[in-house]
Amino acid sequence: MAALSAVLTLLLAGCASSANLPPAYHASRAPAAKAVQEGVRKAATEAKLTGGLETSAVRHTDHGPGSYFVCLRQRGGPSDRRPAYSVFFDDDAYKGVQSSVIVEACEAQPWIPFN
Repeated sequence: MAALSAVLTLLLAGCASSANLPPAYHASRAPAAKAVQEGVRKAATEAKLTGGLETSAVRHTDHGPGSYFVCLRQRGGPSDRRPAYSVFFDDDAYKGVQSSVIVEACEAQPWIPFN
């Protein structure tokens, strides 16, 4: 009986281990300045923005296609005629651009001229 119990224990222990464990979670970090510049240029092209641009500081987010984002808009003219966009990043990887939504509060951010 003890031998049977030992064999069953070993069989169950073998079922509990798996070689297909998911990778360990690593929180993303804010993008580097160079990655932000490249991402903003891609986003401006996708959004068909021309001329001078303005951005906000990089901020963390819990929604959207990335963990960090910057606000982007075209420079000059009345602010109601310049829609804001959100440019998303995970680490240094550009994840996409979309029209800014209220929760991102782009309109309330201080704007910095983009070079």
